[in-house]
Amino acid sequence: MTHPDPELWICVKNTEDRWSVWPAALPVPAGWQAQGAPECHADCLARVEQNWRDPRPAALKEAMA
Repeated sequence: MTHPDPELWICVKNTEDRWSVWPAALPVPAGWQAQGAPECHADCLARVEQNWRDPRPAALKEAMA
């Protein structure tokens, strides 16, 4: 039996367009979707920074539009 690499992470995004990083060895929490393949923590953080430019929740962005 092989064990998941504890050093790998995944980017996750929820329905409010909020991003986070999550250990790849754990199940993705309810309400969140994996975004891409597992990678090192630094690469995940870079992906979050690249994709999550506006920290406001989606509902607030819609209300302000």
